[in-house]
Amino acid sequence: MDNNRLLSKPIAYLLFCFLGVLFFFCFLTEGELARQRNILWTWGCFAKTLGISLLAGGGLGAVVCFGICRWCGYGIGDGASEGQGKRMARFGGWLLGRTKGEKGWGKVFGVSMALTFCAWLPVFLAYFPAICAYDAVYQTGQIVENSYIDHHPIFHTLLIRCAMMFGGNVLGSINRGIGCYTLCQMVLLASAFAFGIAMLWRRSVRRIWLGLVQLFCMFHPFHWYMSVSMTKDTVFAAFFLIQLTAFCEMMSGGKDMDKHRKHGMELLFFTAAVGMILFRNNGKYAFLVLIVFLLAAVLFGKRRRFWGRTLLWSLGALAVGMVLLQMVFRITDAEQGDRREMLSIPIQQLARTMLYHGGVGVLEEDDNTMEEADKALVNDFILNEAYRNYRPDFADPVKSNTNTYVARYRTGEFIDTYIRLFLRYPGDFLNAALAVNAGYLYPGDVSHAYVNAQEGQAAGGGYIQTRWEEGTLNSRGIYKESKWPGLFEAMERWADENAYLKLPVLKYLFVPGVVIWLYLLLLGSRLVKREFGLCMPLLLVLGYFLTLLLGPTVQLRYIYPVMIAFPFMLLWQETGEVKCSGGDEDDR
Repeated sequence: MDNNRLLSKPIAYLLFCFLGVLFFFCFLTEGELARQRNILWTWGCFAKTLGISLLAGGGLGAVVCFGICRWCGYGIGDGASEGQGKRMARFGGWLLGRTKGEKGWGKVFGVSMALTFCAWLPVFLAYFPAICAYDAVYQTGQIVENSYIDHHPIFHTLLIRCAMMFGGNVLGSINRGIGCYTLCQMVLLASAFAFGIAMLWRRSVRRIWLGLVQLFCMFHPFHWYMSVSMTKDTVFAAFFLIQLTAFCEMMSGGKDMDKHRKHGMELLFFTAAVGMILFRNNGKYAFLVLIVFLLAAVLFGKRRRFWGRTLLWSLGALAVGMVLLQMVFRITDAEQGDRREMLSIPIQQLARTMLYHGGVGVLEEDDNTMEEADKALVNDFILNEAYRNYRPDFADPVKSNTNTYVARYRTGEFIDTYIRLFLRYPGDFLNAALAVNAGYLYPGDVSHAYVNAQEGQAAGGGYIQTRWEEGTLNSRGIYKESKWPGLFEAMERWADENAYLKLPVLKYLFVPGVVIWLYLLLLGSRLVKREFGLCMPLLLVLGYFLTLLLGPTVQLRYIYPVMIAFPFMLLWQETGEVKCSGGDEDDR
């Protein structure tokens, strides 16, 4: 790569130093919360934490930036030198060589999908008809009672209903219908992976990397469990990856993208975006982040025709998704769900503040310094003193006992109290937000693996949830019918014991606290190489991360979409004479 194409060194170093400081701040504070369960934020504590973060994080960021600049400056990412070519021949030219680009990508798609699907088939047999954990009991309950609520995406609930009806009316068993649903879900997810690999093939990525990604898709244990889990998150993850891949292909095609392929990618981008909106309630909020940045690119970017066209497709997808949701609402006579999910962080902050300053008497540290008026509003908002059930890592014990009427219809009073408490107890507000998001921000966190484990309950409540409410689901015609009991038992032990945490070093391929930092590092490297177009898909990912950080806890199914997308985003590269123009050669 030409050094003139790199971002200026001062800006590059400043960017990575900032990321390093942010990483060390989260690492120090989350680690201290894990050990002590509380941080007393005095000015001295803040100065010490910030000072260490500036020194250590700044140093780490500078080293990483230096490495990336050297890598890019010497062209390691752009191709092989003559000496590298000789080494490639020595160690296996075919394996280390580049793919053929345009030729054979359809065959690559078919082979990749078939291999991935076959690798997951044993898991399907072990867990037949599906892993009906997570929200299955609530969604099937809505189906049986014919009473729908949008707390869980209605489209996914209706999808399950179709499977149950097909099984009961055609196959003679609801269980078989659920099995058919699982097979369709496996095909969709395997197709998303295969599409990503096929497009990387078109980008002429080296075969060794394609092979490693294929193995990742086939044998990463999380894929085994999620591919057969009857949850909206797996469907959403497939659409998420398809949209990101289509978006990258739209931007990176340049002059080598013909008209039919260009329109095909745009249509795929549009369809996947609609799927995102339909199959997760926070999908539309993550998508809105992308729309904001697309609007900024239209107003201030160089290739406004491409960004404007993409913005129109995005707005169209958002409009179609919302219209479809409204149509289904009317057809099913569904009710609007309670929006308390969006208040997860404020709920945690107010509950923690009550325990430490409300005179509740639960903690020795409680100094009872809150104003009576503030206590009264919190008690109106959090019913039955449910703040006594406060868990730092999980908002649901308190959230399930909140009166959202206070936030919705006494908005001014609620905001006034919230701001006043924040200004008076900023440390407790910060601790509450850090604690509930420890699994996303801290690579050393283990609390995420035990969020669902409860005393007296059956196994299956680890980070990978496999626990059923068997009595309820059995009464609805859904029951465990494993075709491979030995594999079922082995996989149950692996999931329930959170065995991935026992893997030295390799565990960081599984823990969620690594993922956001990898994306930020990738974003920084894209900026250094001035690949501003390829930063746009990463902004969609970070927009989705933002919705997670505002959520109630850390769950595999929540972070799964961004975990599966990372290898594809990492390997994506631009080719063609016009980068990120979408084929608009004359657009300047």
